[in-house]
Amino acid sequence: MVAAPDGGPRHEAPGGPAGDGEGPGARDLVRIRLVEAAQGHGEAELLRLALQQAVGALGGYGGLAHLAGAEGLLRLVAVTGLPRAVGRRWEDLSSRTATAPALAVTRGTVCWSTRWPPARGDSPAPGAPHGLDRPAVAGEQPQAPAAGPQAAGELPGGLVAAPVVAGGIPVGALTVLTGEQPDAAARDFLARLARTVGERLPHTHRPYGGTTPWWQEPAGVREQVMQQNSVGTWSWDLETGLLQLDGTAEALLPAAGLDPATWDHRIETWMAHVHPDDRPGVQESVATALAGGQPYAVEYRVVSADGEISWVELRAVFEHDATGRAVRLAGTAWNVTARRSKLTWLAGLFERHPDPIHVLDADDRVEWANRAARALGGGGGAKVLGQIPWETVPEVADQGRPMLAAARAAPGKAVSTELTYDGPDGEPVSWQVRAVDVGGFVATQMADVTERKAAETARAERTRRMIELNAALIRALDTDDVIEVIVRHVLPMVAAEGLIVHDLSGPTPRIVAVTGYSADYRAELEAPGMPQRLADAVGSDGPRYFSSREELAAELPAVAGHARHGGKSAWAALPLVVNDRRVGACVISWSTPHEFPDDERSLLGTIAVVIAQSLANARSYEDARHRAERLQAELLPGGLPPTVGVRAKARYRLAEGEEVGGDWYDTIALPGGRSLAVIGDIRGHGLEQAIAMGIVRHAALTVASLDLPVDEVMAHLNDAAGRLGPLTATCMLVLYDATTGACRFASAGHPPPVLLTPGGEAHEMDLPSGQPLGQASVPAPVLHTPLPEGSVLVLYSDGLLDGDTRDVGPLTDLIARYGATAPLPQEEERRDAWLDTLCDTIGGHLPSAPHRDDDAALMALALGRVPAERIAVWDLPFAPETAGRGRALAAERIAAWGLDDLTDTATLVVSELIGNAVRHAVGIGTDVADDTAGHMRLRLLRLAEDGADAVTCEVYDGSQATPRVRHPLLDDEFGRGLQLVAVTARRWGTRYTEGGKCIWATVAG
Repeated sequence: MVAAPDGGPRHEAPGGPAGDGEGPGARDLVRIRLVEAAQGHGEAELLRLALQQAVGALGGYGGLAHLAGAEGLLRLVAVTGLPRAVGRRWEDLSSRTATAPALAVTRGTVCWSTRWPPARGDSPAPGAPHGLDRPAVAGEQPQAPAAGPQAAGELPGGLVAAPVVAGGIPVGALTVLTGEQPDAAARDFLARLARTVGERLPHTHRPYGGTTPWWQEPAGVREQVMQQNSVGTWSWDLETGLLQLDGTAEALLPAAGLDPATWDHRIETWMAHVHPDDRPGVQESVATALAGGQPYAVEYRVVSADGEISWVELRAVFEHDATGRAVRLAGTAWNVTARRSKLTWLAGLFERHPDPIHVLDADDRVEWANRAARALGGGGGAKVLGQIPWETVPEVADQGRPMLAAARAAPGKAVSTELTYDGPDGEPVSWQVRAVDVGGFVATQMADVTERKAAETARAERTRRMIELNAALIRALDTDDVIEVIVRHVLPMVAAEGLIVHDLSGPTPRIVAVTGYSADYRAELEAPGMPQRLADAVGSDGPRYFSSREELAAELPAVAGHARHGGKSAWAALPLVVNDRRVGACVISWSTPHEFPDDERSLLGTIAVVIAQSLANARSYEDARHRAERLQAELLPGGLPPTVGVRAKARYRLAEGEEVGGDWYDTIALPGGRSLAVIGDIRGHGLEQAIAMGIVRHAALTVASLDLPVDEVMAHLNDAAGRLGPLTATCMLVLYDATTGACRFASAGHPPPVLLTPGGEAHEMDLPSGQPLGQASVPAPVLHTPLPEGSVLVLYSDGLLDGDTRDVGPLTDLIARYGATAPLPQEEERRDAWLDTLCDTIGGHLPSAPHRDDDAALMALALGRVPAERIAVWDLPFAPETAGRGRALAAERIAAWGLDDLTDTATLVVSELIGNAVRHAVGIGTDVADDTAGHMRLRLLRLAEDGADAVTCEVYDGSQATPRVRHPLLDDEFGRGLQLVAVTARRWGTRYTEGGKCIWATVAG
């Protein structure tokens, strides 16, 4: 309803006229873009729009649009430029016919055909031409065909059809009736237009029932619906400029200030009553619709005679003459003032909505924003109008783009997300945003969730810290560990600076931790009576909170003055209670006044429970640890006894646990300048293992006193361990003879020692190993090997190494480096310090703390020799007269040693031992008593005992019969020799050798 434009539109063939400023095909491209831009159309509307563009571009008479239906039928959906009677001819078209639409769908390409479907009721012969005869209508009498070429079906031209493809499948066809077969350019245009329709078709609104015919509702129903909704029709003749309104539409005339009886029906008269502000837009919308061949739709205001404003909505399409020129605009007219009033009210409602609301167009630019949205950022939100949001707030680009894409991918479905960015003050701002696509626009509604997000973050952070606190307290063993965890985790959790912890589990209160205070103030806290006063002040009724010094003074005046000396201004006093028994108190403090919200009070109450249990566990652990250490000290040897030619040092390290372990070690002095070193391990921890360790260790001491070979000592220990139950015990025996350098090793499942040779090289010894004690059924194998003087043996238990890999390499490397850096001193008195340093070095480096899950025993032995000048050895004949020879040799050597005061006693012992051997044993190398067979050996050793010189007399023979002291009668001639030895010698005994035995006795001044 605007003034007619100068000159009517004219039809142009595809490509446009030359010289009109558009290149070849430019106008066709505009037509396709018009179809691409269709939004919110129904299925039939989209196809009708495409047909209008196709007919106009190809200069056709009319157009048909079919969609594939059931049972191979093509359903007519839209018609343009043809009467209904002709259109009915093409309803329910079989896809097996040779018509252009059927061929296009079947072949999937543009097809030309002159064949028409038969009129209803006709049965033409194959190949017979079909005309444009109007089909019979129900209730109408059949008529004879009209004369002329149209009646005979000889209308010149035909139909060109292009398939409509959706998802790669032909689903219909666009067909144009033309006077002649179109050229390649026209066919290409029609194919491109049909492809565009196929792309847009899935996004159209389809009728719910699917039964609406192509010519829409019957006229009576449509008119009834239009009347019920106050919708009328109008038309505007572009040639004459006359405007026609039907009865319903005439009701708009008074609203526009016109009298239906007197107005002149001219468009200029109507336009004079359009609101001045809307008039330019109305003109522009008509020109735009005419230029693009689009349907015309506009809303604007009209002014009545008394100045009242009403809103009208007009919708129309252009009608064209045979040349394609627009000659008429016809459509509907509707008074939408009531709806507009409601929309205005709704717009005001959204404008006043407290949540920010934005509306974005297809280019993501903000078309509209309500008051709350414009007020964002102190009014800076208004700057986003007309802008893409992340052009003004770049931080939301990565969050906003996916949200808008998701909303557009599912029109009508709300999409939610959270946007977080830094606000003007630099603090994080969080919004919960819901976006929905409506008609190509995306509406977003934002809810400020900054405080909720901050609270959730704070809760999550506190939960994480509580998990870390619990994990750290689980690892804490003693009180110091618990205090360290509180300082490291609890104070930062509540942003506190001070901590005081009382231990109330003992007979009197004591301060166990003071953090965040001066040393002078701690001295005040530990003054006599003060711990008890503070404990009484905290009480046991539950946590108490003091936000300021004034609150503390009002509630606890007795301690307020003292508390102020600490320099703090807020306190949380937490009693530590376990099983209704108060075990301590914890006072957390702040340097400035501090409020205690409910969630923080709940947190501190939970922390108090956790700390109380941890401190109680720590005290239990410390008590158990002290008991275990006392038991360990009683069962272990402590300082190692001195032995001939051997310097020994040991270390014992408890595992990271409260139970005592079963590792043990010892050195035992044996006669004849020999030493027995023993180390073992009862696997596991606990009192049972500790008792078993004590039994096995004392069994080793007892059996060693029998002076048995090492394999027999191991056999006795195996028997003792077997009687202790299902325990796993390992043991290593090392028998060293300082007079010869000979060393015997026997292992029952124990790791071999590391040998450091005088040259500074260290290696793990290659020793045969038997089964652990209590499991062996055969004797442990024995290795006999000489060791050079100045060698160092390092014996250890499994706990010294990494329990997973038992890699001895780091241990040998460490010992080698130490030996190369500081060689073993030659002076024996300096070797003790050297061994101490070696043990400390090993214990400080192996293994690392995470692997200290087992006790570890370490013993280092520096092996020396008895000087040759202190040893005298003779092989003598096995005969009675050898006793005299032995006395003489012994007297001579003892005199040479300058021990004249021992001569008489030593020669007597030698004489009796030789005489006893000759009478009751056999010579070495024989197994039958014969005065002339074999020989015997006499050996004298000058060894120090208890700081004084002593001489050990040894007589070796070839018999393993054990001598015993007899008690002869007065008239017995023999049997008193060993009695004399037992009386005169400090001690005496027998040990077995490979070929017999050795009877020995030690004499001292």
